[in-house]
Amino acid sequence: MAAGPKVASIHQMRHEEEERMRLLVESIRDYAVFMVDANGMVRSWNSGAELIKGYTADEVIGRHISTFYIPEERDAGKPARLLGIAEREGRVEEEGWRMRKDGSRFWADVVITALRDGAGELVGFVKVTRDLTERLRAQEERLQLAHAEEAIRLRDEFLSIASHELRTPLTALQLQLESLAEQTASGPSKLSSKVAGAVRSGQRLGVLIDSMLDVSRIATGLLSLNSHPMELRRTVEHLLEGLRETANRACSPLELRGEDSITGEWDQLRIEQLVTNLVSNAIKYGAGQPIEVTVRADGDDAVLEIRDHGPGVAPEHMERIFDRFERASSVRHHGGFGLGLYVAREIVRAHGGSIAVQNAEGGGARFSVRLPRVKRKEEVAP
Repeated sequence: MAAGPKVASIHQMRHEEEERMRLLVESIRDYAVFMVDANGMVRSWNSGAELIKGYTADEVIGRHISTFYIPEERDAGKPARLLGIAEREGRVEEEGWRMRKDGSRFWADVVITALRDGAGELVGFVKVTRDLTERLRAQEERLQLAHAEEAIRLRDEFLSIASHELRTPLTALQLQLESLAEQTASGPSKLSSKVAGAVRSGQRLGVLIDSMLDVSRIATGLLSLNSHPMELRRTVEHLLEGLRETANRACSPLELRGEDSITGEWDQLRIEQLVTNLVSNAIKYGAGQPIEVTVRADGDDAVLEIRDHGPGVAPEHMERIFDRFERASSVRHHGGFGLGLYVAREIVRAHGGSIAVQNAEGGGARFSVRLPRVKRKEEVAP
C-alpha cells in the first residue's frame, strides 16, 4: 500500500515534465516543431510553425503534411516517401522548397524523426523545419558575384592579350600610312585627302588600343609612374597645340588660361595622357562651342580645369561617368569604348590626386583635376 503515493508522485513528475516540454516546444519561434501521426496528419503546432508557415493551429491540425509541399512534389508523392524513409531508418533530413499559407515558397531544412512506443510500434513523427531562404539567397548572391568577377577577369585578360597582339601590326600600318602621306602630299588633292583620313583613323585606333592596354595594367595593378619635376602650363600648352586641328574641325576653339608657371613632380607621359583624354572628351561632347582649359596653383596642389559648353552630364551619370565602359550619352551619338575618363581617373589617383565633374553655370561640363605638386609622405614607398 505504501507504493501507491510513490507511483502517483512519479506520474505527477512525468506529467509536469511533459507539460514543461510542451511549453518549451510551443515557445520556440525560429523552428517549426510539430507532431504528425503515423498517417501524416498534423497533431500539434508550435508558434514557430505558425510564423514560418503562416497557419494557425486551428487551421492546420488534422490536415496532411502534403499541405506544405509544392504541387509538383506533392503530386510526385514526396511527403509519403519521406515518411517511409523516416519509418525505416529512424529519421530523414533534406533541404527543399516548401509552401506557406499565402502560396509563397521558402527554402527549408526539414528533419523528420520517427516516434515509437515501448513495444517498438510506430506512433507518429516529429517534424522540425527551419527557414533557410535568406541563407540560400546569400549563397546565390555570392555565386553570382563570383561569376561576375570571373567574367571581369576573363574580359581583362582578353583586353590585355588583344591589345598587345593588335599593337604590333597597327604600328607597322601607321608607319606605312605616314610614309604614304608624305609621298602623296604633293599629288592629287583627292588622293592625299584619303590618305590623310586613313592616317587619322590609324591614330584613333592607336588611342583605343593604348586605352585597352592601360585598362589591363590598371586591373592588374601594373600602372606605374615615373615622376620627375615638370612645368604643367608648358606641357598643357604644347598638348593643346597638337589638338587644335582636331578642335578646329569640330568648331571648338581651345582657350588656355591661368598661371604661367606651375611646377611639380609628376609622370609627364601620364599627365599628357590625362590632359589629352579630358580635352578630347570635351571636343567630343562640346563640339561647336569653345573649350576653356585653366591651369592654376592652389596651395600645395596644381588644379587643372577643362570646361566645355556641351549638354553637360545628367545627374544620374555623375557617379559612374569615371567607371569602365561607361559614357554620358549613347554610343550611337559618340564613338569610343568609354575608357578615356576611367583611365584619366586612375592616372590622377596614382598621383595621389582627385578628379570631379560638375555642370557649369550657363551650360556644359567642368572637369576639375587636383594634383599634389610634391608626393605626400604617406604615398612615398618605404
